[in-house]
Amino acid sequence: MTANYGGKSVWQKKDVSRRKVLGFGAAAGGLLATGGLASLLASCSTGDDSGVAAPGTDFTGELTLLLGSHMAAVKGLAEKYNTLHGVLPTVQEITTPDLRSKLTTSFLAKTSPYDAAFATSTIAQEMGKNNWARPTDKFLDQTPRQNATFLENAMAPVNYRGNYYGTPWTVGAPLLHWNKKMFQEVGLDPEAPANWHSTKNSWDTFLEYAKELTGVRNGVQKYGFTDAWAADHKLYTFGSLLQMHGGKFLDEDGEPVFDSDAGEESIIKMFDLLNTYKVVDPAVETYKWVFDASPGYMSGNRGMFFTWPFIAGVAQDPKTSKVVGMSGIAPQPAVDTSASVDGSEYLFVPTLASNPDEGWRFLALMSSKESQKAIAETGWASIYGEVNTDPAILKTFPYYQAIADSYKYPVDGGFAPDRDVWGKILGNEISEALASKKSGKEALRNAKKLMLEERKA
Repeated sequence: MTANYGGKSVWQKKDVSRRKVLGFGAAAGGLLATGGLASLLASCSTGDDSGVAAPGTDFTGELTLLLGSHMAAVKGLAEKYNTLHGVLPTVQEITTPDLRSKLTTSFLAKTSPYDAAFATSTIAQEMGKNNWARPTDKFLDQTPRQNATFLENAMAPVNYRGNYYGTPWTVGAPLLHWNKKMFQEVGLDPEAPANWHSTKNSWDTFLEYAKELTGVRNGVQKYGFTDAWAADHKLYTFGSLLQMHGGKFLDEDGEPVFDSDAGEESIIKMFDLLNTYKVVDPAVETYKWVFDASPGYMSGNRGMFFTWPFIAGVAQDPKTSKVVGMSGIAPQPAVDTSASVDGSEYLFVPTLASNPDEGWRFLALMSSKESQKAIAETGWASIYGEVNTDPAILKTFPYYQAIADSYKYPVDGGFAPDRDVWGKILGNEISEALASKKSGKEALRNAKKLMLEERKA
């Protein structure tokens, strides 16, 4: 879930997170609610690695965009496109829960009303799987990658079988937030976490700090750590740990490899936080998304929190936060390396677009440094490190530095056309291990077995 990081957010608590809602799009009805649509799409045609074409110059004077309803920053570029090219784009808006159904209905009918469209990571994978999106490889080489500070790791989620099927318009992955006041209360260095991401095995220090922060003080139970671990939401923490240990969800062919020593060690670390040392809020397994877990942190009674960057802005609102001016942010701690799970969002050009070169030209405008700066100034982190670390922008959004730093490390989430299906399987199995109903190794092996069975079915 990439979110608006400033006070002008259009993605507030009343909206639902993308990772949650993708499994529950109302327009897809029961089929989507049971994972059936994702399974159907995953069983369709396979991606075609050949014939990746570069954007052309067949500009027709017409352009239709399908943008997320939260993408006001991108919608604002339409008038600039008109000024530059004499073409005023037609903009249609869609909520994230309805996105998959909207695109699928059009493309199954072998038509595309859109010349460029919004996609999440999993949906971009589906578009590539079904040959519904044009590979963006050559466009990336011609435009974003010409900027040496392009955050290349944001491309991993839309890599399907060797081709890329989207261009990011914004980036964001879970970071470490910490309550400096709580650190001071127990005599801990309130600035120490800022460097954990660059210190090998700093996870051990993170754990020791969590222990010190946990306890009853002034009659109030406080915990060293909180997160959202209900259902498959725990895959953000598991996936971060998996990559910290050098592991991966999937191999280059999209086959599961999470049942590794790295996977087992990741579950052990989560188990220790919850059960062995009891340093994590015990309600963590009921928290389905960020706004379930954030009240504990905003109350000043949770020491550390792995979550989305925009919480840094929420933490500065005195109406809802008791950690104003005392909330730090940095990339997550390290084992062999720091890591996180990407939540970037993308635009792609549909295979059946009537005006594809107009679509590519809009993507070029969107990914220009000037446009990215304008997007960043509205609270959405840029795809370029140099924009995120621009001193003028950092004055308003100081946590953009942490976002840029986090993309120096692995941020893959095992994104695949059927991730919504097997993510639930894996999340359920990890829950079994955290509840001591089976070992971590057994849970991962069974998750892999069920995942492969689902794919065969």
